[in-house]
Amino acid sequence: MPLPITAAVLLDGSDRLTLTDVLLDDPLDREVVVRTEHVGLCHSDVHYVEGSLGIDRPAVLGHEVAGIVEAVGAQVSRVRVGQRVVATVTPSCGQCPHCLAGRPTQCSRVAEVRARPRPRFALPDGTPVQALADMGAFGEAFLASEDSLAIVPDDVPSVVACLLGCCVTTGVGAVVHGAQVRSEDTVAVIGCGGVGIAALQGARLAGARRIVALDSQPAKLEVARRFGATDTLLSQGDPADVVRRLHDLVPGGVSHAIEAVGNPATAALAFDLLAPAGTATVLGLMPEGRTIGIPADALVYGDRRIQGAYMGANRFLSDVDMFVDHYRSGRLDLDGMVTEVLPFDQIDEGLRRMRDPGTIRVVLRVGAGAA
Repeated sequence: MPLPITAAVLLDGSDRLTLTDVLLDDPLDREVVVRTEHVGLCHSDVHYVEGSLGIDRPAVLGHEVAGIVEAVGAQVSRVRVGQRVVATVTPSCGQCPHCLAGRPTQCSRVAEVRARPRPRFALPDGTPVQALADMGAFGEAFLASEDSLAIVPDDVPSVVACLLGCCVTTGVGAVVHGAQVRSEDTVAVIGCGGVGIAALQGARLAGARRIVALDSQPAKLEVARRFGATDTLLSQGDPADVVRRLHDLVPGGVSHAIEAVGNPATAALAFDLLAPAGTATVLGLMPEGRTIGIPADALVYGDRRIQGAYMGANRFLSDVDMFVDHYRSGRLDLDGMVTEVLPFDQIDEGLRRMRDPGTIRVVLRVGAGAA
């Protein structure tokens, strides 16, 4: 029988989320019902609400989530009822050429992994409800493929565990897997929101010798120093002047630049900050059709590169184990990334507070017993 829950639904013609009753479908053979404990608010959620990223409506957004397994399908073998799990928007089959080559975020069978014959959510009148990333975590419970879930130990509170599913996976993953930063490298991180702060921590974990944080908001630069930035640079004004000031800090430019904003101008700036043979890694999501302009001579004569790292080019199941160990040892500061915890019914206020320069992550408390 479908499970009645409350979810925050993005309705047609609305620029806010509405708490309403929905029905969560029964799990298929390889699916898991997860009772939500905490869910993080991501800037991509803001983009969907505002309409700069498109999704069919009505829809349940949300993807940065931790919860407790409540029910499993007949063929689920890796997770069991009662375990705490975190979810990813990049499930993988583990069998296609990309997965076997260690690039699961580019799984060529991801559509098969996500496919199901009927909607995950429906309104009480039977109207189908879209689920963001085939998950839809802004609700009291959600359905996910077993391949989308990683188990986290009970000593990692759900209020920080949820961050592992998106901003930490993307930011740290981009440094470790996408850019493959090493101890001799110098790194610039453009944008000090949740993903950027995670990238700063990733560069610190990798042992980068210089880590420069860039943002247009001075308050964000103050925060960045707490998470690994050795230097900060205000990125307001003429991009050429920003490049010049970066060169004053790191003569010749940086070996790696990480773009965590999602804007063609900041992606181009990341490339311009590079030393010869450097690599710019772009993380920020941009609307379809946007283009990035870079100088061809700097690309060819300077052996520079620009690349994407979707969701940090993560290897989710093994990455979560790595993050947990770093968190336990104090090398990865998750607690400090949670700016504020709000009750679920204040979700719209939480999205508004995401625009505050001092905010890293707002987390919603959904489950009554969430830890």
